[in-house]
Amino acid sequence: MAKIKEAIKIITKATKIFKEEGIKSFFKKTSVYIIKNIIKKLEFLILPYAFFKIKNLKQDCNLNELLSFVLEDCVGLIKPSQIKSEILGLLEILAKIKPKVFLEVGTANGGTLFLFSRVASKDGTMISVDLPRGKFGGGYPKWRESLYNSFTLSEQKLFLLRMDSHKEETLKQVKAILGMTKLDFLFIDGDHTYEGVKKDFEMYSVLVKQEGIIAFHDIVPGSGENVGGVPKFWEKIRA
Repeated sequence: MAKIKEAIKIITKATKIFKEEGIKSFFKKTSVYIIKNIIKKLEFLILPYAFFKIKNLKQDCNLNELLSFVLEDCVGLIKPSQIKSEILGLLEILAKIKPKVFLEVGTANGGTLFLFSRVASKDGTMISVDLPRGKFGGGYPKWRESLYNSFTLSEQKLFLLRMDSHKEETLKQVKAILGMTKLDFLFIDGDHTYEGVKKDFEMYSVLVKQEGIIAFHDIVPGSGENVGGVPKFWEKIRA
């Protein structure tokens, strides 16, 4: 059913482009779409290269070196969707507190997960919640688990929960991992609908310690297709 809905969405979008922009634009955008999907299907072929690069990355990189690594040195395999200056600002804050325990809702390509792992405590606990076939770039394939597990430093622990963040079962699993420990950092970058981001905030913000940090992706107003209802929710709670 999900595949049928996705196919209908693609056909509808293609028809709209054809009608509004003409045949030249239609073929150009269709070609780009096909090429991107072929590359995505073959991503796993560069896994050995990514493992090699991650393993040989020095552990005392500065933040600019880390950003260059995820943006350029892994052939886009773990490239984050954040604006460089903005994610750098967040990393600078996190590098000062070195979070011992953090939760990321929405992992997608794994770029932010990698960056957070490198500014977290060297014996930290990292939890990723990501919905398979999720909207807004989520739903990484099963083969990426080995890639994400390679992010950890020797004493770090990573828990990959490929689950719906809005389900009580997921919350129970997160709580089971945490035990009596509270989160130092929560990053919300999953379901971008207003109700979705609201629910993620309500469910997981209570797990953050009093002086902890909560960050959202896509708080700046933009097209609904890209930012969803996040800016609206941010304006409501920012105070």
